[in-house]
Amino acid sequence: MGRSLSAIASDTIIWRTVNRVWHMAGKVTPNRGSTARFPVLKTRRLVLRQVTMKDAPWYFEHFNTREIVEGQDHGGPPDLNDARAELKLYFVDVFRLKRGIRWGITVKGDDKLVGSAGFYKWVQPERYQAEMGYDLNPAYWGEGIMTEALSAIIQYGFDHMGLHRIEVLISHHNRRSQKLIRELGFKREGVLRDHYFIEGRFSDDVIFSLLKEEWEGTGKRRLQHQG
Repeated sequence: MGRSLSAIASDTIIWRTVNRVWHMAGKVTPNRGSTARFPVLKTRRLVLRQVTMKDAPWYFEHFNTREIVEGQDHGGPPDLNDARAELKLYFVDVFRLKRGIRWGITVKGDDKLVGSAGFYKWVQPERYQAEMGYDLNPAYWGEGIMTEALSAIIQYGFDHMGLHRIEVLISHHNRRSQKLIRELGFKREGVLRDHYFIEGRFSDDVIFSLLKEEWEGTGKRRLQHQG
């Protein structure tokens, strides 16, 4: 599947590295010692819940949304059967194998999913770092939804997953996501030149990171303001 390299930036980083890393997910030994029950997170406006196979119709529609496709490195699943397979790989198996956690984002009072976010590449032996990705229905852009969701997810990663460092890879053209991640305190480390090959050419990723001690100064205050 290919990506439309658009200058339109979105509130989304669609798990580009997941496609590369999780193809062999079924052959990966699960991490030991991580949570057995899915951690539901609540913020002032949101409930971050587990995504299940029943959410396959949402997955199919969401990842075929034009703005979402433009912000990722490949198109959405071609049919509902492929949507089910991808959902199992990128949501269900990631948590089952304890290689990360990907939450579904809902607005309180409505169980309908409006996006997703979470961690992947959370690997042994140290498990002190993970990569983070996110995506959001464009109808909810500009409302601070992703900032609120990621604040809770970052706090959970540092407090309950033992993370010391969180990384985010963002397409070089995705200025909106770069702005969002900077506002959360992430620092730009550099450019991964020709980091992926899509639609017949190489393209760059920009890498950002956040350390636990950097988050401590601002993250908890942000969560307090969210209630």
